[in-house]
Amino acid sequence: MLNQQQVRDPIKVRSLFVPLDGTEWHERAISYGLLLSEWFGSKLDLFFSLADVPPLTRHGEWRQRAHLSLQAGEDGRNLGESFINNGAIHEFGRILAIDYLNEITNRLGHLNVEIETDLSAGSPAHILSYKAQQADDSMIVMYARPQHRLRRYIRKKMAEELLRVTTVPILMINDDPDVELRDIQLAPTSVVVPLRVEQSMKACLPYAVAIAQKAGVGIRIYESNLDYRRNRKQFDQARKYTFEYLDKIGIEYSIRSVRLGTTDTLAVAHRHSRFSWIVMGSRMRRGLTKRFLPSVADNIRREVSCPVLVVPQAETIPKRQAELNTWLVDWLAHQDSLPLHESRLPSHIQHRTLAQRFSSLYTYDESGSEK
Repeated sequence: MLNQQQVRDPIKVRSLFVPLDGTEWHERAISYGLLLSEWFGSKLDLFFSLADVPPLTRHGEWRQRAHLSLQAGEDGRNLGESFINNGAIHEFGRILAIDYLNEITNRLGHLNVEIETDLSAGSPAHILSYKAQQADDSMIVMYARPQHRLRRYIRKKMAEELLRVTTVPILMINDDPDVELRDIQLAPTSVVVPLRVEQSMKACLPYAVAIAQKAGVGIRIYESNLDYRRNRKQFDQARKYTFEYLDKIGIEYSIRSVRLGTTDTLAVAHRHSRFSWIVMGSRMRRGLTKRFLPSVADNIRREVSCPVLVVPQAETIPKRQAELNTWLVDWLAHQDSLPLHESRLPSHIQHRTLAQRFSSLYTYDESGSEK
């Protein structure tokens, strides 16, 4: 049985992270971020990532060392005298990125929304996931246009990487090619939730209810008959939990059963209401299976062009947090400026906490001055 505390606790979204790459496509996610900020009173964090190795240095190891060195002799080829800072950002690219983020911030200044900006180097998915993980009650809002299925095995995009490492909900936006941009409606006309196992429903229902209440719309539950036949017992438990949860809240909802798989079922739901939002829980498959068999959430966002909010199930978060911290320790060790022959960290770096070492890299305030 659900207790009243489980039902009444509202969803809080204090920080909204919006990754940008300088293109107008990714800037479209800002509009959805502003909508969520208006609903939940959230802070908007605009995130921009630069490559570890600037493009102008990708012409041989000695040139990379010459560009990224802190201390070097007159001859950049002299490896014995060169010290590498692999986290150094190419000065020209850094200046352009800061100017770009400041331009976006100034453009949004009249909206009276709290805005922060982040500039970082390294794996964008890992860095962004760590920042969102450290913030309380955060969410990632990003534009995610699917690429060809074959290309994703060769070069994964940020959305795919985030689904592999994130510990916070992700709202992925993809424009409907049949709808003019000026006609796109940001607020949902309904909230669509696929009926899945109970753990998935526990993860997504609070977010679905919060969005539906803020937008003043109802919730539509879609059940896949094909998935139900594979595991009737689990789906019966999930259905019971869902009805009990929604009935106690008193929100308007309906349920529809479709004789298709989950992905095709939600594609049908999207065709019936193009301006709905899909909210779903996911265990976010990882490891070797993720390389070849994408998660259901990944398949769904490829088949629809409405916003899809993916909420990690509770049991997947602790392991991902540990994996993310392990990655960060290794990455920070790689960033520290060391002689080429040095294999261990200096003692003063070892004694700094993980958060202190991370926050000292590539962050700056809104005026564009480095910290």
